[in-house]
Amino acid sequence: MNSNLPHVVGVIRAVLESVRPEQATAVAQALDTARLLVDPERTFGAVLHRTPTGGWSRTRSAATDLERQALAWDAACARARSVAHSIEHHLARHQGPSGVRVDGDRVRVLLRVDGPAQWADWRAYLGITVVREGDRPHTVIGEGERGGVRVAVVARGAATEHRQPRPFRLDGATYDLTVPQRDAHGDTWYFQGCRNHDGMPLMSIDGRPERCSLANVAAHLGPLTPVPQHEGTTPGPTPRPTPPTVTALPPAPPLAPASAPRSLPLMASTSLPPLAPGSVLLSAPLMAPACGSTGAVTALPPAPPTPPACGPTRPVG
Repeated sequence: MNSNLPHVVGVIRAVLESVRPEQATAVAQALDTARLLVDPERTFGAVLHRTPTGGWSRTRSAATDLERQALAWDAACARARSVAHSIEHHLARHQGPSGVRVDGDRVRVLLRVDGPAQWADWRAYLGITVVREGDRPHTVIGEGERGGVRVAVVARGAATEHRQPRPFRLDGATYDLTVPQRDAHGDTWYFQGCRNHDGMPLMSIDGRPERCSLANVAAHLGPLTPVPQHEGTTPGPTPRPTPPTVTALPPAPPLAPASAPRSLPLMASTSLPPLAPGSVLLSAPLMAPACGSTGAVTALPPAPPTPPACGPTRPVG
């Protein structure tokens, strides 16, 4: 509570004799709430700063080395964001795929380059001083500085039909890396732009993920011969065989009329001799007599009786 409140209440009461004590107190409280009264016993908080030794101090000490590094890093990141914004605005006026990304205190740029003249303009704009060949085909990597910010550039060019030769000398022989190489077994090897840590080109058979160094291919599968550009190294589609033409078959010759069955010669006598008692007459076709036999007909013996069917029999009443 402000210790000046009773004194203010007495002043208000003396000035306004007709004001009751409750009203004077209310007026004094309102003045104090509005910060119009000064409290003589009020204490203001002190701002303390951490010292390098771990203590506290009322005065700010000099920044430490770590704090200075942090402040410098924040300023460098802010400059990188500003430079990236300006580069992105400049890229918007050029055709082709492109991109800008801030990586801490540096800027990474991906752009499309069509021709040496355009690449020279980009080198001057981005301050590129170091250029090297990328791992991928038709890719160039450059490093420079713009506005005090380090810039890393990956430039990709369109594949052209007429490629510049890229000679590579190995054991006294010079190989053009832009031309496929055929080994002694007839396989064709291609350079896809990848190299070893020592710069040795890595070759691969088209369509396979395995890679082998040019030195090993030349040593174990050599000699290597370049494949001419006009020679197709990729087999074309196999033509589908033409179906044979169906020709009409000649009409079948007319069938000869069926010959009538040869009739049996008539016997000399069609009358049968009288049967003996107990003989059975079989209704069998008459057979033609064999050559040299007489025309007599012999009756066949009676057929044996048919055995009864298996299974129980039911008496017939």
